[in-house]
Amino acid sequence: MLYNFGRRYLEWKRILPPKSVQEWQQYLYRQLHKLRGVTLPPIETLTTDTPIQFSLVSRTVTITPTEPIRLSISNSPVSSAPLARQAFHTPSISSTPADSSAPVRLSVSSPLSPSAYASSGVNIDAGNRAVELMRDAVRSTYGKQVLAGIGAFGGLFDAAALKAMQNPVLVASTDGVGTKVKLAAQVQRYQSIGADIVNHCIDDILVQGARPLFFLDYVASSRIDPEMIAAIVSGIAAACRESGCALLGGETAEMPGVYQTNEFDVAGTIIGVVERDAILPRNILCAGDVLIGLRSSGPHTNGYSLIRKIFEGVSLDTVFPELGVPLADALLAPHRSYLSTLQNALPHIKALAHLTGGGFIENIPRVLPENLGAVIQRDRWQVPPLFQLIQTRGDVPMEEMYRVFNMGIGMIAIVAQENIGQVQESIGEPTWVIGELVSGEKKVVFA
Repeated sequence: MLYNFGRRYLEWKRILPPKSVQEWQQYLYRQLHKLRGVTLPPIETLTTDTPIQFSLVSRTVTITPTEPIRLSISNSPVSSAPLARQAFHTPSISSTPADSSAPVRLSVSSPLSPSAYASSGVNIDAGNRAVELMRDAVRSTYGKQVLAGIGAFGGLFDAAALKAMQNPVLVASTDGVGTKVKLAAQVQRYQSIGADIVNHCIDDILVQGARPLFFLDYVASSRIDPEMIAAIVSGIAAACRESGCALLGGETAEMPGVYQTNEFDVAGTIIGVVERDAILPRNILCAGDVLIGLRSSGPHTNGYSLIRKIFEGVSLDTVFPELGVPLADALLAPHRSYLSTLQNALPHIKALAHLTGGGFIENIPRVLPENLGAVIQRDRWQVPPLFQLIQTRGDVPMEEMYRVFNMGIGMIAIVAQENIGQVQESIGEPTWVIGELVSGEKKVVFA
């Protein structure tokens, strides 16, 4: 590094980072000793907590063995910036007017300082910047029940509001977005991933009749990009606001070596509440009950490892004629939340099945008693073009399609025959009666 003090230059170079404050002292002492016009104290008088002080062109220069090590030049403006970066971090520079009596400070970070952490791949400053960018979005989800949120060691949520309930039961669920994040990273669409994780978790507890209270997120990456993290959390916050759910806390983890460059992962935990006598599924399911299917917005958050394999090498900007939109738009459509659609119909619903990983074949039996199965009529709804494209392009067996994907049906409501009309009217959107319960083995068959 080269600094100009009037007509004199102070220069030193370092290829390997120093190991300690004492090594810094000894190294700088040797370099300074080479300069003409420099008066130094005997090296044997130095200790690790004693500054090196010397005169240079009628200025007093002090090297202080602190973390970070500081070089102060009294009453001298710095007239040139560093000309090169060394293996250690370039010092920060703050210059003062020539007539100022305040010293100029150049901070050189030693390996024991926070910048050494950055050199290992973890940037605390970037993390702090991400928090600042997301702060307003997170706070926009707060209601009066939130007593402490962002910045606290733990989020505080006032449970006093639950006193109005007769017998409240807390419901919790944790999930992740899966490999859908890899497609989002390719096209740098991050906000929709935030909606994915919130809505997935909301639907998981809705299946038990619960409404959300608060949410906690986890975002991990190889390197913290503050704008990327803020976009993800902004999407999380927006989905929380839409569902009346507080974003009570979260974790942003930077883990170089665990994730590859530009890779990230998103997960979340939701806490909700339901009256004990309203918990789903109800113990009144019987043969003859019907299955009402509600449309999905796409694959939601499941099957993306297979999707990525099938479309490997295909640009996400490609517009397939049957889709009519870029492939990225079709594949990255956010996971739909069914909370607002179903909440008024819940009193007339016996059970709900969220078609996530496992599709029809594994998710419907999760809400059935041992003596009931389900028969699905596949001709009752039109499978969206995206799933048809996936099936034909990947030559995926039809049975596997219904085991991996939702095939256009994201949620199934099981209701009594006499309540079909009432439930469909309450839902307020096109639905399909796609099957019924039958006596027998707890499994799904297709007709």
